Amino acid sequence: MSTIANITVKKNDGSTDVIYTALEGRSGENPARWKAPALGATPNTAPELRIGSRQVGNADKSKVVATFVFPYSVVNSTTGVTSVEDREMFRLEYTGSNAIPSAVRDEAVSQGMNLLASASVKTMLKELAAAT
Repeated sequence: MSTIANITVKKNDGSTDVIYTALEGRSGENPARWKAPALGATPNTAPELRIGSRQVGNADKSKVVATFVFPYSVVNSTTGVTSVEDREMFRLEYTGSNAIPSAVRDEAVSQGMNLLASASVKTMLKELAAAT
């Protein structure tokens, strides 16, 4: 089982790093949590990643769910108060089995995540439309 740590990713420009700070590891039903405090004026306006896991069905299967929320915040010019106007959200659900060889699962995870990180899939998400 991995230990929670900060995660560094690239911004859309492809060169600027963003650090998602580890807040807390998974505990019982509570997911592990990370935030990018540098991207928010207040804690509730910073992007957040949550990853939880649980067994499903028999003891051989586990489900991992990742939820990423990226708030769109604005500052009220009259009051100076920052508030969240809307949110972009990404959710990934993966169900894996301990009954298959780890090399097969490792390959499935690597290929699936690499597909999601591909330029083609990024373009579809940015355009809010699947390829035609």
